[in-house]
Amino acid sequence: MRVVLWLMLVLLPGLVLAQGLRPAEDPPDDFPSRQYIDSRGCVFLRDDAGGWTPRLARDGTRVCGYPPTLSARGADGGSSLPALDPNAGRSRADLLEEALLQQVITNLRPGELASDPRPMERLPDLGPEPHSPVPADTLRAALAAAPALRQDMGGALQPNRRLCELLGYDDRPGAAGLDDPTQGYCATLPKSELSRLSFARPVGSMSKAAESTLPDLSAGETATAPLPAPPPTAAVRPPRSATVGQTPEKPAPTTVSAAPRAKPATQPSAGMIPAGARYVQIGTFADPRNAERAAGRIAGMGYPLLRGKDRVGGREVQFLMAGPFADREGIVRALDAIRKAGYHDAFPR
Repeated sequence: MRVVLWLMLVLLPGLVLAQGLRPAEDPPDDFPSRQYIDSRGCVFLRDDAGGWTPRLARDGTRVCGYPPTLSARGADGGSSLPALDPNAGRSRADLLEEALLQQVITNLRPGELASDPRPMERLPDLGPEPHSPVPADTLRAALAAAPALRQDMGGALQPNRRLCELLGYDDRPGAAGLDDPTQGYCATLPKSELSRLSFARPVGSMSKAAESTLPDLSAGETATAPLPAPPPTAAVRPPRSATVGQTPEKPAPTTVSAAPRAKPATQPSAGMIPAGARYVQIGTFADPRNAERAAGRIAGMGYPLLRGKDRVGGREVQFLMAGPFADREGIVRALDAIRKAGYHDAFPR
């Protein structure tokens, strides 16, 4: 008995040492890498003979504590080792049956999947369901009531009169036409009136035909065009048949009447204010000093002033505008006051 125990004590360290020199499980035969980590996390290197030797640290101990090369679970969540896979050896039909039993059968109530023992009965085909006429009737009623509703709204809305005045239309309701933007709320102006009122132009777009030098207009001054010089009076010769001693009669002097003065272009009056007018243009000044005097006078009247520059005939000019005004009434009052102050050429813009 003592001999057996002595042999076990002698051989056991060798067996333990030999067991520690091999991986816990051998890698597959087609494993291509030269390094392998077993399930215990110990690192092994492939030797020249094809076996596996443990990797040792500098102090001679084995290198362990790394994640295994072959994980216990594969990419699909199942075990990569057949011995550890609970579904090993089971067919797909068995797996589907088990899934149905777990997900469907457990939630069923008694008699839920039982079929009706009565035979199927064929019912007659009643055709499509009839459409309800309610939406079409509502639409027809709305279309029929639209003209009367529009007329009632146009007559009841008194603020439209103010809107018509601001837009330049008459405040009386008229017949709605295809070219009427107010749809009958305001009586439209005739085309001749619209063409006469379309005098506003953007800043800097003065016609090139105005190449003549603009006159300097100060407060209270009006520009008068110089009268053309009359043509020279032609002398009337006496007839050749007259005798030498006979004194010829003196012809009556011919008088040349001066050409009538061209009337200056009249600016729109207070009743001809365009729809989009918000300012009153006082005038255009070529002399900056006259512009300064006019600006000071308009500012003294309490009106906001807007100054701009333009170029006419190669020379820079300044124009003054009072405003903006909120409504047509304000434009009319400002235009009347500015014209009474001496700026008779002021016009709405």
